[in-house]
Amino acid sequence: MRTVLYDEIQDSILCKEYPYKGCEIVSADSIFRNPPQLDVSVIVPCYNVERFLPECIESLAAQKTQYTYEVILINDGSTDGTRELAEDAAKRYPVFHCIHQDNQGCGAARNQGMRNAKGEYLLFVDADDTTSSNYVEELVGCVKYSGADMGICAYYSFNENGVRYKKVEWPRDVKTIMVNGTPWAKIFRRELFDRLLWPSGYWQEDTILAFLVFPRVRLVAVTNRCTYGYRSNMQNITHSSKKSPKCLSTLYLTSIILSHMVDFGLEKWLGTLDGHDRLVNQFFLNQCRTKCLPEECRREVFRLQSAYYNRITPYESGKHHYDSRLYALALKKNSTAIWKSAVRLEKVNKVLRLISARMSAILRRT
Repeated sequence: MRTVLYDEIQDSILCKEYPYKGCEIVSADSIFRNPPQLDVSVIVPCYNVERFLPECIESLAAQKTQYTYEVILINDGSTDGTRELAEDAAKRYPVFHCIHQDNQGCGAARNQGMRNAKGEYLLFVDADDTTSSNYVEELVGCVKYSGADMGICAYYSFNENGVRYKKVEWPRDVKTIMVNGTPWAKIFRRELFDRLLWPSGYWQEDTILAFLVFPRVRLVAVTNRCTYGYRSNMQNITHSSKKSPKCLSTLYLTSIILSHMVDFGLEKWLGTLDGHDRLVNQFFLNQCRTKCLPEECRREVFRLQSAYYNRITPYESGKHHYDSRLYALALKKNSTAIWKSAVRLEKVNKVLRLISARMSAILRRT
């Protein structure tokens, strides 16, 4: 059964701000053209990243590992020197391959990488990030040793000046509800993406992980060797989308994903504790991402999400992992005043979660 979050046919508010458009996220057949021939494929979408790509390439070329790997660079219609850098890497390093396509977005680039992948496992790396020389060794080793479907590693963030300012580690018994929804610093068994397509034409394409990949992961392996460096780039979508009407992508894409959960046998997952919490957290994220839109748009986003939340009668008992307990209450009570307070307290919530994570990391070391 497909329960609809958003119906553009009945919409008279949001489409005026940014028109809805559908996209394919389910493939009728396997997306992979090649059977597994290597241990892992590293997929790197590249668009106008000539400033950062050399560092990323050199870090991946310098991997010291017993495992066989390939690096697939997908040039997504770049207009700077990215194309030449990717081609040069493919000439210099036998494990590198270069694919060119017209500009279609990060999701389409990842799909192209997966179509050509020959690895038993998949690693996704952002072209402006960097990896340690043991990145492949650590992540492939942790999933092969444990038989896990997915592995995660510790990572650090760094700014434009190369200064590290945050390190994230994970508990050994981590649950997917506790894991951030980005593909980097993680490794996936390729079967998790067998019929799954990254969305094209939308921002926040990583949302598919939280709802269509993580729920099908039976076991998560953890290595807390800090082997991935995330560049905090003030020009990326996370920062630039806040005042753009296209931020409504987050609601539209959430709706598309929820309507396809039945295709992956996940129609009952939202009734579990993890599914309930993931839905609440995504709705809070959607509300925060659209907080700069006109008042009537923000109200409509909340109305749609609250109606969906109460319509599916989610699971409520147990220990919750809410990003905002106040927003969870707002959904349940369908309260405009409460959701506005929750969004205003967004930064406070982030600080509290960061302090909690750091305290947990300290306690794990003692």
